[in-house]
Amino acid sequence: MIRNQLAFVALTLILAGCQTHEQAPLVSTSNTIDIAAAATNTAQSGATVAADLTKRYNDVRVNCGSASTPAFLCTGVILRSTVPGPDYSTWNPSPHSVKSGGVSFSFARKDARFQKLVFGQNSGFIFYPIFENPAGKLKIEVLCSFPIDGWSHLRDVPGCGGHPYYPTQSRRCQTIGISTAEQWMTHWRSAPSAANAPAFQCSFDVRDSMNQLGADSFYQSIRTRNLLGATWFHQQNELILATWPQNVPKQLPIQAFFYIDNGLANARHDQLDYFNKTGGQVLPIIKMTMPASAAADMTFTFNAADQAK
Repeated sequence: MIRNQLAFVALTLILAGCQTHEQAPLVSTSNTIDIAAAATNTAQSGATVAADLTKRYNDVRVNCGSASTPAFLCTGVILRSTVPGPDYSTWNPSPHSVKSGGVSFSFARKDARFQKLVFGQNSGFIFYPIFENPAGKLKIEVLCSFPIDGWSHLRDVPGCGGHPYYPTQSRRCQTIGISTAEQWMTHWRSAPSAANAPAFQCSFDVRDSMNQLGADSFYQSIRTRNLLGATWFHQQNELILATWPQNVPKQLPIQAFFYIDNGLANARHDQLDYFNKTGGQVLPIIKMTMPASAAADMTFTFNAADQAK
């Protein structure tokens, strides 16, 4: 039974400490697992992943060693909340993202706290920071950063540009002369409608082409998040990452699947789907506990019992 099979996989997640090895598909159906092969295809142990996420969450350095290396390259937790479905894999970009060239994520760190995931979703996946990418994984560029949800679905491609409500005022921050958190807040307070202020905000440009301005641009986004105060603690921030190809799970820098609250069934679906689509590679499920207050921290826990059954 799958319960017994995945119990064994959960044990290998605890014991394993090496990266996955790719080989021919091991699975004949979507709910049957070749455990003998799975034992040789484990990813980082779940306990190791939880500890790594906790370490990165608590790492609040301004950059990764230079003015051209933004902090998201080596710190924090870059996550995407998703909703599983029977006809697609959650790691594939949506039709909108394929068209726009951008995929929405959030960035969690001790100095970039938020209480809820977008649309109240309760599961998803976490990317390695680029400086920790395992060999052979895609290096997916981060394009811009919004201190709160950017209402990016309607913005100019790839989701970083102007919003149709305020096409001029909502362009990338550097385009409209904004480069500090204080300038961003002044702009934010000038929004004609408080209800539509997220559409009025600008995004901090963090593309590779920012070079020596890149690290500070991202750090100003984090500073802005804190200047917004507890009023916006409930809402997540937003990163736009460059869209990647469809159906390349082995190449994606996914470190783990996660869930919050009652999202465990979704995370198990994704873990099993990934196992099947990669020919037996196992990524751990991590329980994320969202902070209850603006002074609390997000936590990351691996439980063997949470792994797909």
